[in-house]
Amino acid sequence: MSAIDQSSMRRGSSPVRERLAALLHTSMRSKLLRNILTVVTGTAGAQAITLAFMPVITRIYGPEAYGVLGTFLSVTMMLIPVAALTYPIAIVLPKRDGDARGLVRLALAIALSLATVVALALQFFGDQLARTLEIEIIQPYLMLIPFVMFCGAALEICQQWLFRTQRFRITASVAVGHSLLFNSMRTVAGLVQSSALVLVCTTALQQALHAAMLGLAMLRAKPHADNHADEVEQGGPGMLELARRHSDFPRFRAPVMLINAVSQHLPTLVLAAYFGPAAAGFFALCKQALTMPTNLIGKSVADVYYPRISRAIHDREPVAAMLLKATAALGLVGLVPFSLVAVFGPWLFALVFGEQWHVAGEYARWLALAEYVIFVSRPCVVAVPALSLQARFLLFEIFSTSLRVLSLFGGALLIGTALATVQAFAVASIVIYSSLMVIVLIASRRWYAAQQNAQHPEESFD
Repeated sequence: MSAIDQSSMRRGSSPVRERLAALLHTSMRSKLLRNILTVVTGTAGAQAITLAFMPVITRIYGPEAYGVLGTFLSVTMMLIPVAALTYPIAIVLPKRDGDARGLVRLALAIALSLATVVALALQFFGDQLARTLEIEIIQPYLMLIPFVMFCGAALEICQQWLFRTQRFRITASVAVGHSLLFNSMRTVAGLVQSSALVLVCTTALQQALHAAMLGLAMLRAKPHADNHADEVEQGGPGMLELARRHSDFPRFRAPVMLINAVSQHLPTLVLAAYFGPAAAGFFALCKQALTMPTNLIGKSVADVYYPRISRAIHDREPVAAMLLKATAALGLVGLVPFSLVAVFGPWLFALVFGEQWHVAGEYARWLALAEYVIFVSRPCVVAVPALSLQARFLLFEIFSTSLRVLSLFGGALLIGTALATVQAFAVASIVIYSSLMVIVLIASRRWYAAQQNAQHPEESFD
């Protein structure tokens, strides 16, 4: 090769190196990346603590106690997302912080009202409802449901306000402290008395403890100064006006969240009703273990991307490119851990949690495939309200829930084994979340094209 050719190659490769160096430098200075790393670090610490305690807790309580806990949590987790009619999700959307504070008050008032209604309903009809749904194993704990429901809504409100005000360090540090305190409490209580009663009652305090710690941290932090505070106003909108402005959340988002929560937690109830608390306990442990990567990275990325996507839409930026990058990145990150569980699930679960949890590893092989697709879909899921796709998403959720219900009862009634029920549920989840990502990405491209046409109508006629 001649000296001229070598010199030409060096000159050609220099701009590439410079662009890569500039990209790395820009990434390190990116506020969005720093926020993601902050949330991921806090969530990673919390999940690491939980993971360290899990082998101890599973050996203390056993599959039957976990089955009772899983059934109880399935019911409460169906109600928590709609405890405030999903108004907490709207807190990050208004331009004015004053309007967001009004949404905080509105969400708290709704959550308290609905929790009271649920408490009265359970007081008079709880026993009959438990018998009808064949979940008598949680009958002694029914009155804890409205308490957990309200505390879960309060926790969501605190988190959304902190996301809005970009105080991700508070959420990260509190997540670590809460995980250590909560898991220590469950472990010590279990050593004193290892029963389902102790496991359920201590877990019922989880949401309240986390919300209280976030509230105390916000009180100790520097007060947040409202934006637009220097503007002369006749008074902000009242709660009724805010409720009307964001009425698409209770009309569309709340039914979607309820339907999705029912479809996600229905397997535990079906397994408990048809195959006993042990089968439900195996599934509950699988879900807890396999959702850790989703909570660790997927949810952290989604929590940071949600306000970022909202701002991008306000500024008419190309949202589809952001979603594709985030989805591809999560796909690479989650490939190794979920593949390991899919291949070595039974051996890993027996080794980590005890030999009695070997069957849970068989469930985990299939659930890992489904959870991987859920993991990579997080950015697309949070883009739904920002892109105003909630009405369309409601129809999609009705279809997807019907598919999940058919798969569950098909496995339980037609084949008649717990493993077949889990396999059918996993396949349905893979189909559902793959379709969701395609729908959101297509909708985001169409939204941006419509914005471009609106800004340059003369070009659309060329």
